[in-house]
Amino acid sequence: MIECHAWLLTWFLGLILLVSGLELAGAGGGSRLTGVSLLLGGLAVTLFSWKRYRLLLDVAEHLGQQAVCPACSDYGSFKVVSSGPAPLPDGGDPVLEDRGGGVWFRAKCRKCGDEWTIK
Repeated sequence: MIECHAWLLTWFLGLILLVSGLELAGAGGGSRLTGVSLLLGGLAVTLFSWKRYRLLLDVAEHLGQQAVCPACSDYGSFKVVSSGPAPLPDGGDPVLEDRGGGVWFRAKCRKCGDEWTIK
């Protein structure tokens, strides 16, 4: 989540750069080229950082949905038993394999001791 919010901050700074470039591009004189450069740079930073922010936020939401113990329904109370890159040791996940991999980890509930895989 820290990296996710760092991309949100980058998006905001890119937005400031974009607006500054827009103002300079509208001004007359020799600063027009500088303004257009800032505008295009700010646009690129803004678009890229927003895309990364949304991707990481979606990943965090996906993992958060799986952080519920299937046995006792306790949320977020687990410890990691083992982890690794995809494919999964129990035969793999076709969705992860289509996307070129991923990461999995075995979680053990601190309340009831049940284990499940978060992918």
